[in-house]
Amino acid sequence: MAQEIYHRSDWGYASNEWGRVYVNAELSNELYKRAANYENSWGSDQTLDAINKKASIVLLPTAYEKDTIHNVKPSSAPFGDMTLIQAGTTTRVDENGLVVDNTTDIPRIDYSKGEGAILSELATTNQIRYSEDFSNALWQKVGVTLTSSTGTNPRGESATIYAIQGAAAQGGLEGSMASSATGNGVGVSIWARKKSGVGTTNVEIGFGDSSNVTTNTVSVGADWKRITYESTGFTGANRFYIDAEGTSADNIIEVWGAQLEKTTGSGQAGRVSSYVPTTSASVTRARDNYLNGGDASLIGAQEGVFYIEAATFANAGSKAIALSAANSAANRVVIFYSSTSNTIQGRVQASATTTIPINGTVTDNTDFNKIAFKYKSGDLALWINGTEVATSTTAFTFNAALSELAFDQGNGTTHIDGLVKSIAVFKEVLSDAELAALTS
Repeated sequence: MAQEIYHRSDWGYASNEWGRVYVNAELSNELYKRAANYENSWGSDQTLDAINKKASIVLLPTAYEKDTIHNVKPSSAPFGDMTLIQAGTTTRVDENGLVVDNTTDIPRIDYSKGEGAILSELATTNQIRYSEDFSNALWQKVGVTLTSSTGTNPRGESATIYAIQGAAAQGGLEGSMASSATGNGVGVSIWARKKSGVGTTNVEIGFGDSSNVTTNTVSVGADWKRITYESTGFTGANRFYIDAEGTSADNIIEVWGAQLEKTTGSGQAGRVSSYVPTTSASVTRARDNYLNGGDASLIGAQEGVFYIEAATFANAGSKAIALSAANSAANRVVIFYSSTSNTIQGRVQASATTTIPINGTVTDNTDFNKIAFKYKSGDLALWINGTEVATSTTAFTFNAALSELAFDQGNGTTHIDGLVKSIAVFKEVLSDAELAALTS
C-alpha cells in the first residue's frame, strides 16, 4: 500500500488505492500542530488502535521535523518528544520503494521492510569506491562482460545502468575494499535485476575473489531488488563479488548501488545498513542518536511497562532502548538485544546496586518482534510476541526518577541499530491478558 508524505497544508488524510481515508483525530490534530512532516499515517493509525489506551507515551513513525521525532501521545505538554542528532546526508527507502536522500538531523521513516519504521543506525563506512560506476578500473571484470545503457535506477532517475553477463568459468565482477576487513564481519549489498527475458536469474553475491569466494545465491526478476550477504563471523574479505549464474543472454543482470561494510568489533557477524553512495573514496555515514525523550511525569516511578516493536540489522551484537534517570545507568529499565544471537533481555538497574536481567529468545532479531517488559519490585516479566518468556521476583527500588527515553542502554552507549515501528510506555503494570494482547 503506497503512502504519501504529508505537510501541514494537507494534514488529516491517508492515501490508499481505494480512496481517501480520514485518520485518527488525536493523531491528526495534535501532530499537525507540532510537526512539519507527516507520513505513514494509515499504518500508524492502525497501530495506535492496537496499543492499550492506558499508555502515557506512544511513539510511532508518523510525524517529524528537523531535530525531532514526535510522539503521538501525549497530546498535551510535556510531549516527551525525542531529539535526533545526526550529521551529514543519509538515505532511506521511501513509501514508493525508492532510494532517497535525507539531510542532516531529519528523522528517517524507512519502508525497506514494506512498512514505515524509524530508521536508527550505527555509523558505517561503505568500503567500495565508485558504488554506481562499474566501468571504473577499480572494478575488475574477471570473465564477465560489462555493458551499459540508459534506464531507471532505484532512485527512480534516468541514468546510466550497467549490466554484467555471467562468467564462463570462475569469475565475476569484483571491487576491492578501501580498507581490509581482516578480523571483522562484513555485510555486502547491491541492487540487481534481470535485464531481459521472463522468469528469474540466480545471482551469487558475497566477498573474496573469483578463486576463493563466499556467497549467497539469490534469485532476481525484472524489478530492482537489494540483495545481500552477511558473514557469520570475522573474515579475511578483500573484495566485493557478484556474478550471474550461467552465460546465456537470458542471464544478464543489471546492477546499482554496491556496498561493503565491516563491523566495528573483531569477530562480529556482518550487517547491511542503509545505502551510502561513493565515488573516488570510501564514505562514512554518522550514526543516528535519538535521545532526551520522555519526562518524569510520563514514566512510572516504581512500576510500569516498556513496550517496543523493532527489528535489528544483525542477530548478534548488543543494542538497546531504555528508560533512565537523566541518562544514567544507575537507575534504568532496558530492553536489550543481547550480544548472544537472537536473545532479548529485559533489565532493571536500581539505585546503582541492584541489577535484574531476564532473558528470552526470538526466531530472528532482524524480523519485527513485539516485546514488553513489565517492571515492579518483586514482579518482573518479559513478554515476546504474545508469550510470557521470563519472570523474576527480585525486589528493587529506584532512588531517582526515570525521566528519559533514548535509543541506547540508558547512558548514551549501546545504541539501537535497526528499525523501530512503535514504542509505548505505561505508568502502571498491565495484566497478563493486556500484555498478551499488546505483544500479539
